[in-house]
Amino acid sequence: MKKFSKILLFVLALSGCASIMRDGSQIVPIQSNVEDVNIEVTNSQGAVVYKGKTPATVYLKTAKTGYFNPEKYLIKASKKGYSTQYTPIDYHVSNWYWFGNIVFGGLIGWFIVDPITGEMYHLDEIATVNMTPLSE
Repeated sequence: MKKFSKILLFVLALSGCASIMRDGSQIVPIQSNVEDVNIEVTNSQGAVVYKGKTPATVYLKTAKTGYFNPEKYLIKASKKGYSTQYTPIDYHVSNWYWFGNIVFGGLIGWFIVDPITGEMYHLDEIATVNMTPLSE
């Protein structure tokens, strides 16, 4: 039993709490105040990761490769008769990162595992694009 306890303690010490609770990606619904808006979602490198119409549900990565490196997204929305709108999808630091590492990951989770894996981040739960009609 002592050997099992030591192995379990070792495994927990090498893990970060946010890495245990998250998988590095997230589903984000995109809605708008007008139906059938054309949208393009681009990542921080400018690559289009989704192209379609609202309402939509997109599967996005929460972090890029690197240390403390969250992914950022921008929605470009357009529709005839409306001005083009740009809406960010913001990232946030997960509460699992802040509080879960007190219980599970400790300093290794805070400063090594979660920042390297990017599991410490989550995106907005929903993105809303507000279209503005063009003045005539």
